[in-house]
Amino acid sequence: MPTGRVRPWQRRLALVLAAVAAAYLAMVAGSSARVTLGPFELALAVRPAWRGLTEVAVPPLGRVRAGTHVAPLALQVRLDTVDVQALSRLLQRRGAHGLVAGLQDQVDGVARRYALRLVLLAAAGGALAGLALGRRRWRRVVAASALGMLAGAGLVVATEQTYDPGAFRHAEYSGAITAAPWLLDVFTTTPAKVEAFSRQMEVLVGRLNDLYRGIEVRQAVVPQDESLRLLVVADLHNNPAGVRLVREMAAAFRPDLVLDAGDVVDWGTAPEARLVAELAELDVPYYLAPGNHDSPASLAALQAQTGVQVLGDGLVTLPGGLMVAASRDPASYRVSPAMGRPEEIQAQVEALDSLLAAAPRRPDVLVVHNPTVAGRFRGRVPAVISGHTHVQRVDDAPQGLFLNPGSTGAAGLRGLTAPREIPYGLLLLTLVPAPGEAAGWMPATVDAVEVFRLASTGFTLQRYVVDGHPDGPVSFRQRPPMPVEELPAGPR
Repeated sequence: MPTGRVRPWQRRLALVLAAVAAAYLAMVAGSSARVTLGPFELALAVRPAWRGLTEVAVPPLGRVRAGTHVAPLALQVRLDTVDVQALSRLLQRRGAHGLVAGLQDQVDGVARRYALRLVLLAAAGGALAGLALGRRRWRRVVAASALGMLAGAGLVVATEQTYDPGAFRHAEYSGAITAAPWLLDVFTTTPAKVEAFSRQMEVLVGRLNDLYRGIEVRQAVVPQDESLRLLVVADLHNNPAGVRLVREMAAAFRPDLVLDAGDVVDWGTAPEARLVAELAELDVPYYLAPGNHDSPASLAALQAQTGVQVLGDGLVTLPGGLMVAASRDPASYRVSPAMGRPEEIQAQVEALDSLLAAAPRRPDVLVVHNPTVAGRFRGRVPAVISGHTHVQRVDDAPQGLFLNPGSTGAAGLRGLTAPREIPYGLLLLTLVPAPGEAAGWMPATVDAVEVFRLASTGFTLQRYVVDGHPDGPVSFRQRPPMPVEELPAGPR
């Protein structure tokens, strides 16, 4: 006959189960911690999960999640703050490799201390379970605490022994960072490219200066005092080397203004403005028609730190009486690099159409980041300028001049992982007064420059005379456009 008496083995089993469960709950409940890792401040936490995973959050860009281990714990890491000045000093003093090595040493220490914290929490949870199981026998409490510690240590060891950083190559992305699964490949596969190009940059700039001093680029098509010169750039993508190239070109060609077709930054965050801070040293006015990677926060920081003048949606008269029709990319009104939705693109086209119809005279230039939108207005404006594709284009046809400088920042970090080299590109557009009684300007010549990191020639420079009668699309280097929004994926 069964009785209500609890057998010893049942009590021991209950103690084990209670201690393990309490240890797990204690690890989760008390896991939140803040740590400092060099110039970075991180928030750490552990959450329940059926499968082991690591989630890295980078507000406001989004989250990256990967199944990295077998223990049933979700490790959460959130980047809260970055001391940009400290990071800059460390990079200058140690370089990228030294910074990474120093951070790795700190990571090991932080991980050990955090693991010890979790094990102690598990021991405390086990002790509480022992206290909760009836009479307070200290042997039972000590045993439960030891069981909790063993359970916690087991979870920590299982996590450490099975942890696979390579799992992030197959990670899940959410938020704006969805557009950049290639980011990990940049740090793991291209450090040699980064360092090599850094060494070559000063030599490259010197060669460009020698070229400009030795060659008369401005041929005598029109008298210089009757012309207006625009340095046309686009898609800097946080590349300081691209900014340096803009400065050197501005010094050599002496344009009246710089016109940027968008995507100065990558992620639309304010700190990125520091990467292109040298724009403030330009001696000519700089005007920007924002692209899909720009955002309200990054644009405000650019204006405050560099003096870049952001063009809105509408007509604007620039130096020399140049009338420009400009339109911000719809994505630049939010923090997401994803291109505008079809209905947003259609609304942008309709707004530009209404703008041109109501203009007091035909604008001289139209600038918009999206080439699909720009192409709709060929023939209605003498020169149409776009960006986005990272492929240089000079297309002179009877229906109008269509320009794309390529990527003045060589596509930024994504350019280092591209299957072929993406050059630094920019254009010098020379305009002359329109003939007859019509006011305004018309394009006369286009000087196209591309700079290569790896090619033996280093750079190419070619002039086009705008006459509206080409044999075909004028492009001295035919290359199909790369899918710059569907960024190159890492190895599978």
